[in-house]
Amino acid sequence: MTGEFSGLARLADGSRVALTADEAKALWDACEASSAKLAADMPTEGDALRELGRAYERLRQLGWSDAIYCPKDGSEFDAIEAGSTGIHRCQYEGDWPNGRWWIADAGDLWPSRPILYRLDPEAEAARKQKMAEAIERFNASPPSPPQKDEGR
Repeated sequence: MTGEFSGLARLADGSRVALTADEAKALWDACEASSAKLAADMPTEGDALRELGRAYERLRQLGWSDAIYCPKDGSEFDAIEAGSTGIHRCQYEGDWPNGRWWIADAGDLWPSRPILYRLDPEAEAARKQKMAEAIERFNASPPSPPQKDEGR
């Protein structure tokens, strides 16, 4: 970029204020440095895909699951979208697979395409309890082994 640097900053209340030329240049320089670091750390698509895979696996280790398995009953859960660094409150509306995800923010709902979700701690505890009870019922009366077909 050449010439005078300028820009606006958006404040928490939604208003905008002009940046000084020095502030705008510092932001631009930080963006350029970040891009250069990304290129140095992940010079190829393969490198970037490996990092994406590592991050995805680590998030799964931290309790996140694929978004397609989220609750479909309208309840809220945490969600992560590709390209976002935030964790957002989300809900699924409609019948699977024709429904849609919605992110709640600033008193409004926004369409979403999350890649990962996690239940609230209480909902996760209830899910684990339900799974433990199902395992207990299964172990108490395991299915009968398949019968041989005598006609063969």
